Order: sequence, then structure tokens, then C-alpha cells
Amino acid sequence: MGLAIIAGALGLAFSNIDKLSRFKGAGFEAEMKMVEAIIENQTEPSSEQREQARRADAITDIESRVLKSLQKPGYTWRYAKTVAGEVSSPLREIESTLSSLMSRGLAKRAAGSNGEIWAATAVGKSVQEQHELKAR
Repeated sequence: MGLAIIAGALGLAFSNIDKLSRFKGAGFEAEMKMVEAIIENQTEPSSEQREQARRADAITDIESRVLKSLQKPGYTWRYAKTVAGEVSSPLREIESTLSSLMSRGLAKRAAGSNGEIWAATAVGKSVQEQHELKAR
């Protein structure tokens, strides 16, 4: 009977997964924002997202370097301090750049264990790739 109750609870949880923001149980914890970012990071931008990137304003070199740092293999979310170290720029400049990218839909932020964490969106990834192609 206990097994049926647990199975029913899991079934209800997964049937309403789009409404959940945090899931915790049996040694597993995930925030849906984190999961969405991982999936988005591992998939190619759709044709609609590529078209949206083509229509986006041009990005500066610092914005391109920040977006490239956000897409570093092995990481989905990055702290601003880490990005600042990788692109050799002051933290305040990187925080300002990240906020600008977020307001244009090219980056997103979430709460991490040590403060705000940042990730590139699929559109941001596509815009950065196009910027690199134009620079060549």
C-alpha cells in the first residue's frame, strides 16, 4: 500500500512538473530553471532563435567575450566573479554587461549557493556565434 501511495505522489508531481519550481526527494534536488538551462545549453538554437539573433542588435567585443565565457564547456551557470577573471575585466564592468545582456534576452540569471549565477540563452549563444563569424 505504501508503494502505491509513493507511486501516486510521484505521478502527481510529474503530471504538474511545469508548475514546479523546485523538486527535492530521495537525495535529489533540482530547480527547474537549472534544468531548463542545462537542456538549452546542450541543444542547438532553433531556426526561430537564430532568426531572432540575426535581428538582435550587434554586440560589443566585451559582450561577446562574456557570452563566450558563459558557454564554456563543462559549465552551465557561472558567477560574475569567475567571468570577470576569465575575460580580464573589472567585476563591476562584467556585472553591468551581464545585466545589459539579460535585459536584451541574451543571458539569464538565477540564485546560486554563493550569489547570482548567470547563463547564456539560446539566442545569446547564436548572437555570439554570429559575432565571431563576422569578426573573422
